[in-house]
Amino acid sequence: LIDKPKGVTSANCVYQLRKFLGIKKIGHCGTLDPLATGLLPICIGEATKFSSFMSDLDKTYEVEISFGIETDTGDIDGEIISKSKNNFNQIDFKKVLKKFEGPQKQTPPMYSALENEGKPLYWWARKGVFLYRKERSITIHKIELVEFRNNLAKLKVSCTKGTYIRSFAESIGRALLTKATVISLR
Repeated sequence: LIDKPKGVTSANCVYQLRKFLGIKKIGHCGTLDPLATGLLPICIGEATKFSSFMSDLDKTYEVEISFGIETDTGDIDGEIISKSKNNFNQIDFKKVLKKFEGPQKQTPPMYSALENEGKPLYWWARKGVFLYRKERSITIHKIELVEFRNNLAKLKVSCTKGTYIRSFAESIGRALLTKATVISLR
């Protein structure tokens, strides 16, 4: 288990481990965004055969969301593409959060590691090509409001595999008739 630092890709963690350990058969169980910090399970040697079992498990994230801005990547590392005013309070916010608990459909973001024609979607997005992405079934088991102040909210989100927290944050923004982007993710 590696505590992945901010600014490092999951693949880079694997490359560094291969070099450090002198072992080629290493892989990560799921991809964390470069912005994200936190637990990155790594499988080494024969354990790589079982990595899908780890990848299929539920996840828990701590996310800080800024309201009033939208970026092309869904997080603060992207380019701001629009701004809006925020006309909601903590009571409105809690009501909207309740609506996001349970099974739902989610469209993966273009800036993701999902592949299309052998290339990750973020590769296409960086070239200015935006492709159709099929909705996926996900479940948000629990959303806990940790902090709410000004235009920021900190949440703890327990969810199924395949949930994109950046897309989740943007959906919350739309439900509140504003914009939203992730500023930190663990």
